[in-house]
Amino acid sequence: MNVDFELYRSFISIYKSGSVSKAALARFMTQPAMSQHLSSLEAMIGEPLFIRQPRKMVPTKKGVELYAKLIASIENLETISWQLGANQTDVIRIGTPAEYFSSVLLKKFSRSPFRLSLKFGELEPLFLQLEEDNIDIMVATKHLSVQGFECVKLYEEQFTLVTSENVSTADVEDIETWLVQQKWISYGLDLPIIRRFWRDHYNKRPPLSPTHVIPDLRIVLSAVENGMGVSILPTYLIQDSLKDHKVFAPFPTMQISNDLFVGYKLANKEKPLIKESLAVLMSVYEARS
Repeated sequence: MNVDFELYRSFISIYKSGSVSKAALARFMTQPAMSQHLSSLEAMIGEPLFIRQPRKMVPTKKGVELYAKLIASIENLETISWQLGANQTDVIRIGTPAEYFSSVLLKKFSRSPFRLSLKFGELEPLFLQLEEDNIDIMVATKHLSVQGFECVKLYEEQFTLVTSENVSTADVEDIETWLVQQKWISYGLDLPIIRRFWRDHYNKRPPLSPTHVIPDLRIVLSAVENGMGVSILPTYLIQDSLKDHKVFAPFPTMQISNDLFVGYKLANKEKPLIKESLAVLMSVYEARS
């Protein structure tokens, strides 16, 4: 009996994601095409492989049995395909802060053979995507201590105060008083990073409220350039603006650091696509450490 290998790959994808729509998205197929793959495989086997529930596809006993028989062979075939260089269209799904990817990672992945499927967001939403197998790897702003996941340090980013005016310590009698008097542009209402800056340098919470809240660091930088206020931004993001004198870092010794990590499921650690992608990511850390 001749069986299309793609039917098995679609079955594995549905089994892992628990959803026809998610499996279709992961394989860059339409949902009707994915459903047709499953119907064809079930017709060939002669019984259902899943119980269709409102929000989840639950594998039947036959589905569990088929998955157990197939998974090792499918992954082995994909590994061989990768090693032979025939798998250049594989997709790596990465969750990351948008500004970090655009400023740092894009250059690295532009020279890689992968197709990218990106999801941008903050720590908790991205971790949910990783848990549900909607992404393969995530760049995390905190260490993930969760069973079944591995988290490796990627990069130590530095943050510094930026302004649109060339102020220096010689112009300021009391730096904290000057800072409190400024209009602040923050990533969020709870003053992320700004709180860290105040705690590290003044050992207390910042006695201020943001004038503007802009949840995109690239737009925060543009707002500083246009004289809307001051902010605390990562140094990797502001290099060109500093060089062009669009912004200034008036107190360069008053920096703070924050570790970035890369997280993934331990079960996927040895997959060739994951290993190759991690090598690209870790090359960023090696180049900057």
